[in-house]
Amino acid sequence: MRQDVLALPALDPDPGNVAYVDTETTGLTGGAGTYVFAAAVARPIDCGLRVAQLFLPEPGMESAFLHALQEELEPANGLATFNGGSFDLPVLRTRWVMARMPGELTHASHVDLLTLVRALYKHRLESCTLRFVEQRVLGYERDDPLPSALVPDAYFDFLRAGSLNFLEAALEHNRLDVISLVHLHSRLLRRLGGGDLDMNAEDWLALGRHRWRRGARADGWRALRNATAFAKGEAAATAGLLLTRLLLRRGSIAAADQLLQWLEASVSDDMRVSLARARLLEWRRRDPGGALSVVEDARRRMPEHAWGLEGRRARLLRKVDLRSGSRRKVLRMVQLEAPILDSIR
Repeated sequence: MRQDVLALPALDPDPGNVAYVDTETTGLTGGAGTYVFAAAVARPIDCGLRVAQLFLPEPGMESAFLHALQEELEPANGLATFNGGSFDLPVLRTRWVMARMPGELTHASHVDLLTLVRALYKHRLESCTLRFVEQRVLGYERDDPLPSALVPDAYFDFLRAGSLNFLEAALEHNRLDVISLVHLHSRLLRRLGGGDLDMNAEDWLALGRHRWRRGARADGWRALRNATAFAKGEAAATAGLLLTRLLLRRGSIAAADQLLQWLEASVSDDMRVSLARARLLEWRRRDPGGALSVVEDARRRMPEHAWGLEGRRARLLRKVDLRSGSRRKVLRMVQLEAPILDSIR
């Protein structure tokens, strides 16, 4: 096992006592035949960042390797990985069983940083690989000593012939990966708190969706409101429509109508907003005349979408005519009954 303590600048926000783990395996398919031959564990301490790197020199020493890894994880209050929920941790649990280790591989509560990256940054990234995230989110490009695809081959060369030509590069690749996770976690926590100054409507929309789905509804509502406040573009309209849906679930029909009316004036080229308001007026407020006015106005503003409104327009015209006919009938009955009442008097 290698150990090193690196200088670590103050993290804002500070993730706390978290163990960051990255593993290197003999394949990417998982299953009983895939070994973990290297694992790097980084944990912030008082004097910097402690990085411990474990290596499996031969498969027969797997039990000792796994035992040492669990000891490295025990002091931490949390565990963070990049795609560990889908790959690293399942492979480690499989190896734990195959090595006939006692009990189960235990660790603190886990956060998968890849899941957060996809939720908060997917709209900005062409790819969510760690290399690409480092470039676009953390703002640096490292000189990787060995491509990820060649890491298993470096270990096989070591087992067959004791070759160290590429093994050191593979271990350095593993070490750099885990160091990146520390800085990435802090950056993601800042985004989760809405602390980035350059956030646009798409960023706030992604944050609002994520927070709402995770149960932080007050934070989700606030983020969606911030996205809507940009008042232009597809993301602002989408956030406003989500808020409208939430208001309708609460029974706040008037507030939802007011928000849609404001959105229609602000994002006048988004057909979804006009359709949402037309539906609300037709079905929630029982106002087919108002809904018809919204549809007619949308047809004038967006003639390229007029063909898609014909069915709704025809239905609303029938409803308006039916309601007008009923009113005329009631008015005629009142007029006929009036002379009779006068003669009785």
